[in-house]
Order: sequence, then structure tokens, then C-alpha cells
Amino acid sequence: MRSEFLVEKTFTGLSSYRLTRRYGKVTQVHGYFIEATYIDSKVGEVAKIFNNDKELECEVVSISEESALLAPLEMPIGVGVGNKVIYTDAFAEANLLQDPFSKIINGLGQDVAQQSHSVIGSGTLSLHVEPVPVSWRASVNTMTPTSIKLIDYLLPLGRGQKMGVFSGSGVGKSTLLNKLQKEIQADVKIIAMIGERSREVVEFYEAYMDAGNNRDTFIVASTSDESPMMKCRALKVALSYSKVFCDQGKQVLLIVDSMTRFAHALREVAISRGELPIARGYPTSVFNELSKVVEMCGNFQSGGSITGLMSILVDGDDEHDPISDYMRGILDGHLLLDRRLSDRGLYPAIDILKSRSRVSDRVLNDKDQEIARKIKHIYSRYADVEDVIKTGIYVPGSNPDIDSTIKVKTLLDSELYSSGKTLSTATIHEVLQYTKNHQA
Repeated sequence: MRSEFLVEKTFTGLSSYRLTRRYGKVTQVHGYFIEATYIDSKVGEVAKIFNNDKELECEVVSISEESALLAPLEMPIGVGVGNKVIYTDAFAEANLLQDPFSKIINGLGQDVAQQSHSVIGSGTLSLHVEPVPVSWRASVNTMTPTSIKLIDYLLPLGRGQKMGVFSGSGVGKSTLLNKLQKEIQADVKIIAMIGERSREVVEFYEAYMDAGNNRDTFIVASTSDESPMMKCRALKVALSYSKVFCDQGKQVLLIVDSMTRFAHALREVAISRGELPIARGYPTSVFNELSKVVEMCGNFQSGGSITGLMSILVDGDDEHDPISDYMRGILDGHLLLDRRLSDRGLYPAIDILKSRSRVSDRVLNDKDQEIARKIKHIYSRYADVEDVIKTGIYVPGSNPDIDSTIKVKTLLDSELYSSGKTLSTATIHEVLQYTKNHQA
């Protein structure tokens, strides 16, 4: 019986693996990364390091004439010079769960609670997804309601759109993303929590997974204490699942929190393999990877779509840091959260004048576009005189135009930064009357 088992194991998967194994050995360990000798290894190949009875899976991230640099999926505790390395001739894959819903999945595709081990097809999910050809794409022309008045009226989200949420810490980013996840209608909702605190992962699961009974949502998570490679893999797992469901014609909502921490993980890997941080502290390959993630989302000819909501952390509320600048340029829109609005108790703390939706002209009808333009015009006029008002220089009643601007802007604040799905008829009337009087 034992011999039959060995024969079966030997000849299973001959099309995927070489009959001869390729070995190397560890020559250096620095930080998270490991240098090893190699024989004919390839970038992206999976390698395994053996230390006594322990096995550490790694990915080859760079090669030179004599060595390979390995990025382990876990901390290389216990790894020493001389440990055996096996190059598997396989590339990164993850488990594909048949029923991922209501589960937390890690960067290996494993259900962290081990609630399910069933798989589809070959049981694996390739993490190297090819770019989507332009000919497969469709335009974004259908609005996705969010039940948040400020977004639906002024910064609409379209099916297949890639929207960024830009925010400093403690301004309401997570609260807004949680609200959007709850309100947006989609066949499948995938929450990629990259570099998050483990407490936040648990709290989100308890609040939104409905005690394991949520049938359209699951989480792919890599917490802040995990290796850079696991953080990168977790987002790739989320993207691969998104593509699987999208190819089935489903409408997918992908929420990534956060792209900044994903970029930090990419930077660690890139610098370790010798790339220079010449783009304002980041190697150029980081920005290429960010573009790949964003372009995986969209509307497709197959009838499926991936709507991407991606959070970007703004260092010290500096909206022009390298990642923020780059992401604004490749997304279809951005919601910029303002700490001053948050401090005033206005939710969501979205700065109307600094935020954009590049699909608003496609998803709003002419009447709604006109209302949106008029509301933005009112906020723009208020911004022109805001300093005069806040410094106390302006005396109420001395200028009718400024008085009416303050009045209608205050009315809009009370409506837009509040619960409810629609603006009242009275507020819309005030907006139209104001712009008529001021020749908007």
C-alpha cells in the first residue's frame, strides 16, 4: 500500500513539475529577506526553505548570476546560513474556496477559521493575473447608488468605476468605507484589508458578517504584523477572486483598505532587491504595480464589472505625497476627506470642491448635472469669502450677497452632511433661486 502511494505521488502532476528537484542553500539573511544560491530559478517562482522540521515558503523576487533573493511569507525566525532551499518550479497560487462568503481569508487563500477546505476545479487560484485587454472593456454609464446624498448628488459612483478615498488618520475613512460596503448593491463584495490592525479586522467581521450568515461578502486580510510579501499576496488574492466572479457575469464591489500600505509593502520588496527609491522615496516599480491593481477594475463586455473603492492614507494630511499624487492620476475619481469638516462633526467629511467623479457626466441626467453644478458653485462662492467671515471682519447684514451665500450654504451643509437619501424639494428650490439671483 505504501509503495502504491509513493508511485501515485511521484506521477501526479508531472506536467507541472520537473522530475529532478533543484536545490540551493541560504547564504545570508537580512531583515525580512533571504539570499540563497540557486540553479536556474525564475522571478516569481515559489521556493521552500527547510530548517529542521520547519518549512518556510518564499517567493523569488530577484536573481543575479550567483544568487536569488527570496521574500518569505512569514518572519524568517530560525532560518540560518546553510539551510536547504528547494525551488519548486511553480508560481504563486492560492486556495480557491467554493464558498468564501462570511469568511476571513489570508494571503494564501486559506480560511483563517478553517471552516472550509472545499475548492473549485484544480483547487488553485493564480495570483499572476494578466492585464485586461482594452477590447474587453465597456464604458461606465450606470450609476451605483450609495444612499449617501453628498456622493449620489455631487460625486456619483458608477458601476465599474475606480474611486479613491483620500484621508488622514482619524478623519472617518473606515466609517465611510463601512457605510459604502453596507449600502452599495452588488452580487459579490470583497473587502481587502491590507496592513490593518488585527482589532479592526475582527471588529469589521463582527459588525458586518452577520455571525457567519452573510452570503455576498467576505474579507481577505493581511494584518500589520505580517510580512511585506503576505500583504502583497492578500491583495492579489482579492483581485483574483474579483476576476473569477466578474468572469461569471457578476457585479463585484472590491474595497481595498489601504492602497498606501500595499505600496509600502511593495517598496520594502523593491528596495531589498536593489531598486533605488528615486521617485520621491519610492522605486518606480511600485507605481507600475499600483496601476496594475487599479486597471483590474472596470466594466466589461462579458456583463460583469469590478467597482473599486480604494483608500489612500494622506501623510500628515498632505494630499500631495507621492502615492496620493499618483493615485489621483490613475483613478476615475477621488473623495478627499477634510479634518476640519470632521472636527465640526460633519459626516462624511468630504471636501466637495477638492473631490471629483470623472464619470458624473455619464451617470447623471442633465437635470441632476445642473443641480450638482449649482451646488458646487455655491460652495465655491462661500470659499471666496470664508476667510473674511471666519476672521470676524465681515459684519452680518453689510452685504446681501454674502448673507444669502452663508444662508444657503448652511442649509446645504445640514442636508448633505446628514442621513437620508434625497435632498428636500425646499432645499433644491433654494439652490435654484440663489443661482438665479446670482446668475450662476
